[in-house]
Amino acid sequence: MKPPTDYIRHAARLARKLQMDAAMGGTPQPDTEFYKTLSKALDEIAAGLEMVSARE
Repeated sequence: MKPPTDYIRHAARLARKLQMDAAMGGTPQPDTEFYKTLSKALDEIAAGLEMVSARE
């Protein structure tokens, strides 16, 4: 079953936004949403890896 939010892609979008802010001469400041989404994305990745390793 696919999760309702794809946190991995959402975290990637936020990271790209920070990178673009830095490229435009700004000072990138990760906010609370970035860290929250990043932690959920890492949880999603870990769960996927556990599922794959359980099948083997």
